[in-house]
Amino acid sequence: MVMSIKILPPHIVNQISAGEIIERPASVVKELMENSLDAGANRIDININQGGTKLIQIQDNGCGIIKNELCIALQRYATSKIRYAKDLEEIKTLGFRGEALTTISSISRLTLTSQTINQKQAWQIYTEGIQSNIKIKPATHPVGTTIKVFDLFYNTPVRRKLMKTEKIEFNYIDLILNQILLARFDITISLSHNGNLIYYQPSVVTESETKRRLISICGIDFVKNAFYIDYRRDNLFLHGWMSAINICMSHKTLQYCYVNGRIVKNKIITDAIKQAYQSILQNNKKMSYIIYLEIDPNQVNVNIHPSKKEVCFYQSGLIHNFIIQGVTDLLKNIFEKTKINISCVKNHKYQLKINNNHLKSNNFFSLPDWYYEDDILNLKNKQIKTNYDNHISIYKSPILKTYSKIFGQLLTILKNRYAVLKKNQQLLLMSLSTALRYLKQEQLHHNKIKYKTTPLIIPLKMKINEYYLKIILENYELIKKTGILFQIERDTLNLYSVPSTLHKYRLKNLIFEMLEYLNKQKNTSDKQLFYWLLSYSDSNENIDWDILKVNILLAEIEYFCPYLINNMPSDLIQHININNAIDTLNHG
Repeated sequence: MVMSIKILPPHIVNQISAGEIIERPASVVKELMENSLDAGANRIDININQGGTKLIQIQDNGCGIIKNELCIALQRYATSKIRYAKDLEEIKTLGFRGEALTTISSISRLTLTSQTINQKQAWQIYTEGIQSNIKIKPATHPVGTTIKVFDLFYNTPVRRKLMKTEKIEFNYIDLILNQILLARFDITISLSHNGNLIYYQPSVVTESETKRRLISICGIDFVKNAFYIDYRRDNLFLHGWMSAINICMSHKTLQYCYVNGRIVKNKIITDAIKQAYQSILQNNKKMSYIIYLEIDPNQVNVNIHPSKKEVCFYQSGLIHNFIIQGVTDLLKNIFEKTKINISCVKNHKYQLKINNNHLKSNNFFSLPDWYYEDDILNLKNKQIKTNYDNHISIYKSPILKTYSKIFGQLLTILKNRYAVLKKNQQLLLMSLSTALRYLKQEQLHHNKIKYKTTPLIIPLKMKINEYYLKIILENYELIKKTGILFQIERDTLNLYSVPSTLHKYRLKNLIFEMLEYLNKQKNTSDKQLFYWLLSYSDSNENIDWDILKVNILLAEIEYFCPYLINNMPSDLIQHININNAIDTLNHG
């Protein structure tokens, strides 16, 4: 029997091609989310029913689609992202192929509602599989777009049978959203499933908010053990977080890789990272990382596969070597700087071995990089014996080697503000905040304090008027000396890095208060500005003191401020008179 050759009708062609683009409900979420981001949305609400098989609803506050283009948007290869063939050589958007909406609409019942800022009326279209039946009508909707996808694969029963359980399909959707949340810290996302709010992730402004988002997605173990990487060369920029060396983590391996904001799978990148780790660690243990590679769009081809999960670099050797060098430099810096060798024991607790140069003597904030506040390792409860005499013997730095407890033996901490000391059968009460201030001032006086700058994960944009612009221009070089790095673009200040000790403060408030200070204090020296920053951190600081931190503080005061020993200021130390209490007890 001879079979005649016929052209397939468009709706069947779309259903066939849907297999490459739409694998499951999570694929729909990915494509629609990318459209929302390309439309400039900074708020996206996702509503899912039955793992996405019954309903996928995406609402955004992007620019919207005008009435005349709503129907066009559902046609195959209809896109606003590219116009000419040369545009494919420099893709800057997440979507560009013009296949997603037409594919989704061919295998579902779809409603698209949109409103632009220039339209007085929102409009809605509805289609069921065959796009010739598109209906359009007026609707009520804020500026932006809402797409509802009902009954996914309703007309392709074979595909519907391949769907996993509701829980598994929802987990795939959650994974996609996590990838987007890590790519775009500047957007707000809410997720609901079967009428229940699963989470609300607000946009990130401060470093602490960034940390919270990372913890919610990657877990506390990753955040505790990750180091920030910032490596640049020519037009290449590699940044993100990588798990610390020689750490066995209890959670599953996390590996997120982004190229120009797009989540990708690329062997060049993964092999380079693996090779860099092996060159330092000499083992095959998988490491966890969240890596962002920024590259000229014309140096990477994202038009490899309809799903846009793969990319191809035109100079793959250059990219490979760049990543190896960046990761190797980071690992060497960590290894040489901290000399930490942390290994897992059976119960997943950490054992620490720290060599002689672990604790630097430049200032109190030069505690090991893995130890700040309670964020990195829970030394207090897991690793460090709290016996007062032996507590800090694990440190072998010159300062702590010569620590002789001249101020007395630390007994306890009161109200997270005072240290109770015992010296020559007397009790002393020391103000910890005052002690810290004396220490930092003395270190600054001897030029021993070095502000370690850390780049912001997302540059902070601040609107400034002519008043503040004038102050900035007059004090530009002075501000740079503090480690505060920024650029001015018209009426916007782009803040890129600040001293590490100031990261936890509200940076916008800090910058404006600093500018006011500079305006009032004419001819300010760099030392005066340093002092002001120290006093600012003092007034905004809330350290969670423990025995380890106080002992290190005492050791450094003893080393840097020996003059305080013979002439103890009254605002630093007060004698506790217990004679009255003893007399009362004796005569009780």
